[in-house]
Amino acid sequence: MKAFRVFHWDTFDNETIEIGSFDTQAEAEKFIVKKYKGRIRATGADRVDIVNANGSVVKHYPVG
Repeated sequence: MKAFRVFHWDTFDNETIEIGSFDTQAEAEKFIVKKYKGRIRATGADRVDIVNANGSVVKHYPVG
């Protein structure tokens, strides 16, 4: 099992989907920036979370 997982929370459908798992937080962040290029905002309808092996959100990104 990888140390960090990335989830996309669709607030409209109230659905959370795992979209990736990574060995490091830096790898997870790089994946998010590439996948959501131009969609990361200060506020957004959806949210992308990086979750560690303990289940804690270590970083989140609002996406539009």
